[in-house]
Amino acid sequence: MPDIFEAHSFAITAHAGQIDKGGQPYIRHLERVANAAVKRAGHARAVDRIAIDPMEVMQAAILHDVLEDTPRTEDDLVAAGFPASVVEAVRILTKPAARTAYSERIGAVIASRNLAAILIKISDNEDNLGPERTLPDGAFLRERYATSLARLRAAAEALGYTGP
Repeated sequence: MPDIFEAHSFAITAHAGQIDKGGQPYIRHLERVANAAVKRAGHARAVDRIAIDPMEVMQAAILHDVLEDTPRTEDDLVAAGFPASVVEAVRILTKPAARTAYSERIGAVIASRNLAAILIKISDNEDNLGPERTLPDGAFLRERYATSLARLRAAAEALGYTGP
């Protein structure tokens, strides 16, 4: 099974040359999301006694945009040796090919009842709300992320998660 360093290398290679809305290398966003998600997964495991593997959550978090924003496929993740749980979380977090409202995509993540995917999406939304990621005229996006955060946190709580 690949470790976090191999997941990081996979993401760096897949997202090579991509920059975020703030003009930074895209990998920085993925690293922040992964760091926040692994802390949440650690809380879920240690405090809430939920059977979740923080290292797999961290891998899925660093890879969460690879299917959506690069030419990589699920088959590429499987061929690289990532566990089924990591591939599944990435798949759940990937925007569907058909145009779908953001609130519906969040609903699908919640409906999956996959705590790893929910914790990663919470971390992703929080990072997207950061001043370095939100455009100055991004009031609509800030509202969208804030609304989805409340829904995601409630879903995580319903699965037994008590962390932030």
